[in-house]
Amino acid sequence: MALPKLNDAPTYEMKIPSTGKSVVYRPFLVKEQKNLLIAFEAQNRHDLVRAVIRTIEACVEEPISGSLTTFDVDYMFTKIRAKSVGEIADILIPCEECSVDNEVKVELDEVEVKGDLPEMVIPITEEISVKMKFPTYEEFLANQILLDSKTTTEALLQLIVTCLDSVMTEEEKFAIKDEPQEEIIDFLESMTTEQFGNVSAFAGSIPALTQDLEFVCTSCDHTNKKTLKGLDDFF
Repeated sequence: MALPKLNDAPTYEMKIPSTGKSVVYRPFLVKEQKNLLIAFEAQNRHDLVRAVIRTIEACVEEPISGSLTTFDVDYMFTKIRAKSVGEIADILIPCEECSVDNEVKVELDEVEVKGDLPEMVIPITEEISVKMKFPTYEEFLANQILLDSKTTTEALLQLIVTCLDSVMTEEEKFAIKDEPQEEIIDFLESMTTEQFGNVSAFAGSIPALTQDLEFVCTSCDHTNKKTLKGLDDFF
């Protein structure tokens, strides 16, 4: 005889930030929390990101695999986590004056994705433009050059590569996914400083999970102002 079903999980609704589409989700269960804890304890970013994505896929009622931007994942996991284990997160933040860690409470239900959606098509010349896209965590993890970047310049270049969708002329459209890495880099490096600045501005304007905090240090009484940005800052 099969064991009885324990609970009917409550459901909630949220909007995917990049599309505005509403989806229904449930809190994560013990089996999903266990996978998250195992990945967190292993301190392997690949495994942790994949565990977060799998948790979202399990908790949202409709299929969303492969369609979520980085800020979608950050936001959706935060909302699911809030309904699963509590809407308050205790975060250790060092004082900017004396460096002593302070425990600061963050209300996860108040956390939002901030930033206007930038223009997705950027003119390069009168005949050539590039279409951009928001990167996904899967793309980040697949870009080993980005993960291994030793300099800020190299990391920025690879981030832009990840954000490129296609190059368009009046007659043709070239999908970046079909082009060799070397040709993509050559294309970017052939730009003028102004052209490259317009493209790199897109990477700098990608919306992010953000929360502004203010707290008084328990050690030196200094008033700190801190902006949490991205999933890593919240957990």
